[in-house]
Order: sequence, then structure tokens, then C-alpha cells
Amino acid sequence: MAWARDSLPAPIYTFLALNVLAVGLRVYVRIWMSKSFGYDDYAMSVAFIGFVTLCSLTLVSLTKGYGDPEQKPWYDPVDAVRFFIASTITYVIVLYIVKLSVALVLLRIAVTKKGVRILLICSMVALTIWSTVTTFIVAFQCVPLSLAWGEGTEGTCLSAAVLANTGYSISAMDIASSFLYAGLPAYLLKGVQLSARVKASIIVLLGLGVASSVVTIIRLKYLVDVGNLKSPTGVEAANAYLTTFVYSITEVGLTIFTGSLAALRPLLKLVPFGQTTGQAYGTYGASTKQSNVREEMGNGMKLQDFNDAESQDFIVPKGRVHKTVQYEVKYSDV
Repeated sequence: MAWARDSLPAPIYTFLALNVLAVGLRVYVRIWMSKSFGYDDYAMSVAFIGFVTLCSLTLVSLTKGYGDPEQKPWYDPVDAVRFFIASTITYVIVLYIVKLSVALVLLRIAVTKKGVRILLICSMVALTIWSTVTTFIVAFQCVPLSLAWGEGTEGTCLSAAVLANTGYSISAMDIASSFLYAGLPAYLLKGVQLSARVKASIIVLLGLGVASSVVTIIRLKYLVDVGNLKSPTGVEAANAYLTTFVYSITEVGLTIFTGSLAALRPLLKLVPFGQTTGQAYGTYGASTKQSNVREEMGNGMKLQDFNDAESQDFIVPKGRVHKTVQYEVKYSDV
């Protein structure tokens, strides 16, 4: 079965190209346009570097013959397995950083939603624990690890079933967090007036978020094949791992792409259609008016210049801002 080995380069090169553009624009927008480069941006930048590393390690393993039943003279089976194990460990770490970045974006948005903030913090703690345990399991699947790529004969390795169960736990946490992070924006934007172009962008982003979750669900089918392997090594095992990796690369690449697009809303003001005029309503509204208003609104929420209405840091729900004028009338006898 060479389908996975032959198909894997396509998503790798596709998402490398897409994410170079998306992450590059995100950095540009946050540094030069909105001047609000935050923790989530640092996390996404690190995740992108990790994704490039992940793709590079995977491509090197394929170049060295990983999963190819025809061992050509220039192949190096030991190096092939070594690089693939390194890419697997990198995948677990990168997936964690990507999820953390998305959670931090939502945490910045949920300024006044205490319950949502607690939920997000709990999810980040769970992701941290899960990722740490999973990384150790993958990194120490064989003791010594060199036994995994065929160096030495003394030692022990985890069974294919244990590795498959680890994959199931990855998928379970991944699916739960993906649907949580894809659905929360709809709740957070309840009561916020949106322009037509922003509505369209949010629909696309939510759709991509759900798509990444669906990819993870599809990968579960192939993890079952990994669990049924008689041995965690060999060509059959390599093909099973590569098949799951087609969907793993797609999921991580799509998540980075979606997370980066979410930060590009300031660019929407350059789009000629779907604009509205009149009063601005915080982050997702659109306006041609400007103001020098500087008001503090409970729990650190700021009402910034309306021309910065596309920054996701400042959300003012419709109907929450009121202007009150008080008059005092005095009478005196003349």
C-alpha cells in the first residue's frame, strides 16, 4: 500500500505555502496595523516554525525510504525511521502549541465572560497535561529509543496496541478541543452587530474550524488499523503510520491557517463590499467615524478609536454603551 507515502507530499507542500502567506500576514497585521502583537501571536509563530520542522522531518524520512517496500540502493532504513519518530514527537508538540494559540485568541476575546474564561483556562491545563504525557509515551516507546529504528537488539518497545491507544487519546482530546474552540466564537459574538463582510468571514472561519475536526474524526478510522498491527515496526506498520499522518498534517496545517486568518480582520476594511456606515460596534463592526473616546468599561474592556474597530481585543456588544447627561437647575429669589 503506497497510497499514503505517495499522497503525503501534497498536503505538506500545500499547507506550507498557505501558512507562509497566512502567518506572514498575521504578523504584519498585528505588528504594523493593529500594533497588538500578543501571546497568541507568539504561540502561533512558534507553532508555524514547528510545522515547518514537522514537514521537513517527514519529507526527509520519505526521501530516505520510509514506508517504501522497494528498498532502493540510496535508501537508509535506519535514518528513515529515526526521522519519522522525530516528526511524530514534533507533531504532538506542534499540535499542542497550535491549540494553545487558538485558546489564547478566544481568551483575549472573552474579556467579560468569566465562565468562558474559566472553561478556556481549564481546557489549556488539560491540553498541557495530555500533551506532556503523550510526548513522553512517543519519545520512550522503546528503551533505548534507538531500538525503534533498528539499532541494537537489547531493550523493550511498547506494543502497537499501546501506541494506538495513545493515538485514540490524542484524537479524543483533539476533537473535543476543536469543536469547543470552533463553537465558542458564535457564543461570544452573540449580541454584537456585524457587517456583511465580517459575517461572511466568520462563517468561513467557523467552517474551516469544523473541517479540521472532521479530519481528526476520519483519522480515527486509520488508528484502528494501527491498533491491529502485529508489530509496531516494518513496512506494514510504516504504511499505517503514514496513512494517519496524511490527516495529521492536514489537520495541523488547516488549524494554523484558520487561526491565522482570524487575525486578519483589519484587512477587511480594504474590501469594497459589505461595508456599513454609522455607529461602530466594537471589534466586528465597521465604521467610517472616528472618535477620541477613551473609556474604561469593567474588567479591563476598552472602547478604543473606532478606526481600530477590527482589533479583536475590543468588543463592545450592541446596546451596552450609553451616554448619560445630567442637569442641575437652581432657583433663587431676585
